[in-house]
Amino acid sequence: MFIASVALLFVLLVGRTRRDPLNKFPGPFIARWTTLYRGYYDLVKKGGWLKHLEVLHRMYGPIVRVGPNELHFNDPRAYGEIYSLGSCFHKDPVLYGSFGNTVDSVFTTPDPQDAAVFRNILAPYLSRRAVIKREHIIRDKVEKLISSLESYGPETGSPANLDHAIPSTALDILTELMFTRSFNMLSVPEFNHLFVRREEPALLNIWLTKYLPDSTTPVFGALTRLVLAHGPFKGVVQAQIKLIREELDRTLEDFDLIQEQIINRENSKATLGRLNTLLRPRRLISEIINLRFAGTDTISNACLVALRYVLTRREVLKRLLQELDDAWTKNSDSDMTYEQLEKLPYLTAVIKESLRLSHGVVSPKGRIVGPGDAILLGETIPAGTVIGISSIFVHWNPRLFPEPKKFDPQRWLNTKPNVDPEVNSEKYLVNFSRGPRSCIGFNLAWCELYLLLGYLFRKLEFVLPEEYDPE
Repeated sequence: MFIASVALLFVLLVGRTRRDPLNKFPGPFIARWTTLYRGYYDLVKKGGWLKHLEVLHRMYGPIVRVGPNELHFNDPRAYGEIYSLGSCFHKDPVLYGSFGNTVDSVFTTPDPQDAAVFRNILAPYLSRRAVIKREHIIRDKVEKLISSLESYGPETGSPANLDHAIPSTALDILTELMFTRSFNMLSVPEFNHLFVRREEPALLNIWLTKYLPDSTTPVFGALTRLVLAHGPFKGVVQAQIKLIREELDRTLEDFDLIQEQIINRENSKATLGRLNTLLRPRRLISEIINLRFAGTDTISNACLVALRYVLTRREVLKRLLQELDDAWTKNSDSDMTYEQLEKLPYLTAVIKESLRLSHGVVSPKGRIVGPGDAILLGETIPAGTVIGISSIFVHWNPRLFPEPKKFDPQRWLNTKPNVDPEVNSEKYLVNFSRGPRSCIGFNLAWCELYLLLGYLFRKLEFVLPEEYDPE
């Protein structure tokens, strides 16, 4: 009986392997059978998947099978093909469903057409023109940050926690722009607000949810519901949701975004028909939770990378300060605007290099091939396959960015003739992704980065702690 069972299992495995549409793509044997291969690196190794992906690509080449139905690419050309403007690939519902929102948002909705409905409502409000129109709000928050930071320093013996201060600023800017009143994070002592703490349990919640069985399934779903209800991360997540509800209650009367973008414009009947759904508090909470991450982390990480590298490289700091001093002097020491700051070449180069080394969202943004098969890098990818490429494999590609792990703003200023136009090209700066699902707030992000870094380096003198290790 035992031998017969083993033989039957062997036959089934061979049969499945032969019928497997992804059989031609190389990868670890275990990954062909279970997503827990990746789960081990996400959960046990606590985010070690990206480092392991580098190892896998060295072993197997530019296309690696990393799951029963998933491929990962490391060739930057694939990034444009997967996330291009004309792409109709849906987002992977397993990945984006793990963010824990029971109501879809612009970020988590799998279908690009469905996401476009709410995106089109938000887009005019976050256009370059709209951002510049409300630039004074952004500058006021930056000035408030600077005023708060002036109370810290060597003479007080109290260092400022910029890992909290800058996200607090970004979130205050975002909420005031959207709700006409900010969440006032900058007034919290030591910027120690729950929203801006990088809580490990909250991050583990995302990954654990991804690997647990669907909570709606009859048997294993009960286990998932039990873990989510009583897991160690529940308190952090629920506390954030509670705070959002409280803030919404205080600001909803002043909330004018939907009114301005729908009621006061001509809209299709389809859009108007969805108005009640879009205005539901649960939908607003879902959007804010996602904006809390998307609207703060990319900006904050880029700023922190800039501070880290500029302050530990004297020649970069000296050149940047000189450019800012000259610009402020020419402006009669009046406050500089976003449009003035974006004309400063070295500040622009510092921002671009900081974005490149901070990456944005680093986890591969899964897309579902379809409808029909797709041709990527000359290979036929079956419909229904999950595909993706991490931005790290674009930003750290040595052909596109020589010495890719070196902080070198000068790379963005070189205009040597007869140089491959693909090298050091802004085309491969993909922090905000590309195509129809690219970051809707990129205009706001650029404005914040110019004002934050321009004003911080101009108006404050930073002193690193003696024990600070730049690496």
